[in-house]
Amino acid sequence: MKKGFSLLETTVALAVLLTSVVGPLTLASFSLRSASVAKNSLIAAGLAQEGLELVRTARSSNILKNADWLTGLGFCLNSSGCVIDAKDLSVDNCGATCQDFLFDPSLNLYNYGTGNPTNFSRKIKITETVAGREIKVDVTVSWKEKFGTQSFDLSGSLFNW
Repeated sequence: MKKGFSLLETTVALAVLLTSVVGPLTLASFSLRSASVAKNSLIAAGLAQEGLELVRTARSSNILKNADWLTGLGFCLNSSGCVIDAKDLSVDNCGATCQDFLFDPSLNLYNYGTGNPTNFSRKIKITETVAGREIKVDVTVSWKEKFGTQSFDLSGSLFNW
């Protein structure tokens, strides 16, 4: 009688070993992807809310100056949308694509003037729903990851008070 393993026993042992190793590695990979998507989604939600608040600030500032409530937001009313810099409240046209944010660690602020490049961009688009009385503000924040391009959308209405 020979002692040792048959080819079938060896194959079954390798299959069990591979299953026990591949399962946890797949789970770890999925966890890392989920953590990255969750972190970036949280940042995107904050940038989208900030975009809506920047339009609200411009509207309120215009009204307090007795100017037309949409003064300075003309780029946001066209189909390509606009970007508004939180650092200096400047408004610029997006064109074909909106420029990516820079992150300034000294100010802890996403902006378009100073800082390190990021993967995030924000597009603000305004649509008049009731002429002279109400606008719909759509904010889309997009970012690039190893797992593809993601986006976060936020909408809100503002009124001419």
